[in-house]
Amino acid sequence: MPLPEIESLTSDRLTLEPLSVDHAAAMVDVLADPALYTFTGGEPPSLDTLTTRYRSQLRGPADDSEAWLNWMVRRHDTDTLIGFVQATVRAEGEGGVDKGTLAEIAWVIDPAHQRLGFAAEATDAMVTWLHAHGVAWFAASIHPEHTASQRVAQRQGLRPTSTVEDGEVRWESSVPKAPAQHGGTSPVSEH
Repeated sequence: MPLPEIESLTSDRLTLEPLSVDHAAAMVDVLADPALYTFTGGEPPSLDTLTTRYRSQLRGPADDSEAWLNWMVRRHDTDTLIGFVQATVRAEGEGGVDKGTLAEIAWVIDPAHQRLGFAAEATDAMVTWLHAHGVAWFAASIHPEHTASQRVAQRQGLRPTSTVEDGEVRWESSVPKAPAQHGGTSPVSEH
């Protein structure tokens, strides 16, 4: 996958830090609230589980047909980790026809920091960076009752499709975005 090395991103109130195993200890607390799993299922991870997950995410996929990009979201004003954003990036095509590069995106923000626009701001930063690096299509899987995530997706130009998998609706950008020219760091799901 011809993407540049993941880098730190900044926005007005946030820094998106590339994932490291060192983030696991702080993220156990961020991911501890059972309310985070209302729409996605699952349960809060232990430190061992999260450390193992992060090691796997850092190794990346088994082949180079896709890339896994993971950022931890940190507030500037409190220097507190509050969640993460991530993208699985791959070239799309059917019958040998190149349709461009697709990013399956996801975001999670600690409930104590929700309803403040942080998910949208962090996702904006990630999508802007991905777009500047040639990603043309974006998609996300969202529970049909998760209105906050639907608003974040709409802000990115995603619209719901008729595809439902594991109880989640697939949202997609309806028209590919033309890749932007990259001029440095742009302000701006579980693998």
